[in-house]
Amino acid sequence: MGRNNLVVGTAATRPIVQVEAGTKVLRVGGVIQSVAVDESYTRDVWDAMLPQDTTHPPANALILGLGGGTIATLLTQRYGPVPIVGVEFDPAVAWLAQHEFGLAALPNVRIVVEDAFAYLRRCEERFDAVCVDLYVAGKMSHGVLGAAFLRDLHRVLTPDGVAAINLWRSPYLGDQLRRLERHLDIRGTTNVDDNIIVSCARKA
Repeated sequence: MGRNNLVVGTAATRPIVQVEAGTKVLRVGGVIQSVAVDESYTRDVWDAMLPQDTTHPPANALILGLGGGTIATLLTQRYGPVPIVGVEFDPAVAWLAQHEFGLAALPNVRIVVEDAFAYLRRCEERFDAVCVDLYVAGKMSHGVLGAAFLRDLHRVLTPDGVAAINLWRSPYLGDQLRRLERHLDIRGTTNVDDNIIVSCARKA
């Protein structure tokens, strides 16, 4: 590691923050989870997860899988200080989001250190925008496409709310989309490299 690197923990799934090609990145298990949004930032998968209607800012937003806070920062830059709840399971990652990726300077972002499935199950708030980015070391968390989670996701969306779900290009994608369609109305998909961002709304 060079002198520009900050290593937190040593296990394979511990978060590591380092500077790569002039950009600060968060890696878990060797996989990039988040990047800093600064002068070196270029559009990437996180932009595809933002609400696409720039003329009508969301009243609030929920991020399940906050990571280093790339989506929260981009949302704030695009729409101003929209109230954002960011749920992150790993307290070390939540700390890095605040102190290495600038979320401590965004008072509109409230970080909840909790399992995303448990948080969604008990959540009584409704959101205009929900971003589901539940990956650890490149593997999607078990249960993201389960009926219970998708019912909870449907419940926390406002009538006009949109959920963006980050999927991965794989032989299982068709089945994953069918599972989503049982509980949500798929409005469209956006391909960014091997990521497939699926935009969903409540079923009528």
